Amino acid sequence: MSVCQSEDADIAASRPETLQLQSLSNAIVNSREKDLDTEEYYPFSRIATKNNRLKLNWWHSPTQPQDVEAAFLQPERREQRGHGHANRINTVDNNNTVVHSCLNTPSKLFSVLQRSQPDRDQKVLTCDTKNEPPFDPGVEEFDMKDSHRLVDDPKPCDGILNQDQEDQMNISGYRRCYVRSILCWVCIVLTGGLLRLVLHWWRHWYLFATCHQCPLDEADQVLIVEDYQGKHKLYHVKSVRVLNTNQLKSLLLKGYPKSSEVDDNNLQISVHFTSAQFKNCSSIRIFRCKQLVYAWDSTLNCFNKVNGLDLNVPCSYYHQQRGLTVYEQLSRRIVFGENEITVPLRDVKTLLFLEVLNPFYVFQIFSVVLWFTYDYYYYACVILLMSIFGITMSILQTKKNQDVLQKTVHNTGNAFVLDSKGVSKEFPTQTLVPGDIIEIPSSGCTMQCDAVLLSGNCILDESMLTGESVPVTKTPLPPKRDMIFDKKEHARHILFCGTKVIQTRYIGSKKVLAFVINTGNITAKGELIRSILYPPPVDYKFEQDSYKFIQFLALIACVGFIYTLITKIIRGTDPLQ
Repeated sequence: MSVCQSEDADIAASRPETLQLQSLSNAIVNSREKDLDTEEYYPFSRIATKNNRLKLNWWHSPTQPQDVEAAFLQPERREQRGHGHANRINTVDNNNTVVHSCLNTPSKLFSVLQRSQPDRDQKVLTCDTKNEPPFDPGVEEFDMKDSHRLVDDPKPCDGILNQDQEDQMNISGYRRCYVRSILCWVCIVLTGGLLRLVLHWWRHWYLFATCHQCPLDEADQVLIVEDYQGKHKLYHVKSVRVLNTNQLKSLLLKGYPKSSEVDDNNLQISVHFTSAQFKNCSSIRIFRCKQLVYAWDSTLNCFNKVNGLDLNVPCSYYHQQRGLTVYEQLSRRIVFGENEITVPLRDVKTLLFLEVLNPFYVFQIFSVVLWFTYDYYYYACVILLMSIFGITMSILQTKKNQDVLQKTVHNTGNAFVLDSKGVSKEFPTQTLVPGDIIEIPSSGCTMQCDAVLLSGNCILDESMLTGESVPVTKTPLPPKRDMIFDKKEHARHILFCGTKVIQTRYIGSKKVLAFVINTGNITAKGELIRSILYPPPVDYKFEQDSYKFIQFLALIACVGFIYTLITKIIRGTDPLQ
């Protein structure tokens, strides 16, 4: 009897704990039912990982759906995106080439944005989830910051070039406005051409006067602003070009006249930004700034610099590649350009015209006219002779520097290039593009591109770049998959442009092969030449004070001119006396 009483007491004592466990289990069941309801309401897969749910929490938050659905979930736009997503084709060929149209928008949003609120409510009521498309794994890469950029500004008018780099610049798009152009030229005629001279000194003012701002993907001209440490600003006005398959076809027929029958559907322009992923498209918008090529990247809605095959590329990639076909070689050359370091050359007439339009010499011309008007012939002739002497010496020195620099970067010679079948053929070095595989001759040569050594050893003279006269030995790059190529860390495996190959060594019958990663202005030698052509401005205190002094003198001159003019008018005297 006592045993039964003790058992009853234990049971009674454990009832609160039992009730707590039951309430806890009921809460868990209720939470699971809520989760199931949430999964039914949001048609995602039930096996979605915890990370996916955390990344999608911002989408389900109460502050976001109204704005996103109001901007995207409209019937007409949803149908257009549906058709665009159905027509988008992504393929990867043997050379890691992503094939798609450069004018399409990213497809990562479609799986989420196509689910409208009424559709979800209807599916919840009817419990019809069998035909629901599976969860798109691309949503894992969806970022809230990117979504705001795409929703708020799908066609930006401003952007940033080379973001988080030393040469970061701001860019804005502009399009020709005929009304502004007519008004601008009317003002130029009324001012006797003086306004056009001022607009020549400040080219961005002429852009503001004749064009209006527009989205970057529709711009005819772009304004690029360089800000050096917040103290100096440089403005570049560049025209946007459109490359299409017609230009590629003409280049193909010019280089290979025998290939008269060309299928236009197979012709694509290849552009590369990063990670050895070449994007093929039928047309692309590009411009050149400081001898570098920038192309429109539709995935980021901005202009990006066209880079070589040395950015975010695994070391094993170079060993896996084979030679390029004729189509691949030409489709890359039309974007990268010829394999030569370009130096802007100007003839004597152009140099003379630009020198005369310098603000200093324009001031001297006005001074000479003024002294001749007041019969100061000797003083005016002295100023005229000194100005002519200064202009002549400046033109001769500029022309000499251009010729010397042009001889330094002149590209001559031929290279043995492997085609897609592994056959070595001789081509001019101007035709090399990133992705070519070249054979280094045993007799040595001068490198006309940056290349990664794949097999054999080379002894190089790098005095042209580093000034070091001691030869350097280069070894093949190890084919490691888990190692990302870096130009600084793997410099002992790179044959830089401008260096001389003194001797090659190979094992057995293996040839000394190298993979071209950079050509033209993006090579190591090209960067050196660009640093000479476009040096950063030097901030001198004396220069700033001299500008202030000139402004102060100009102010005094204006005050004196106004005072003299008023006094002559009051006295009724001749202005020339």
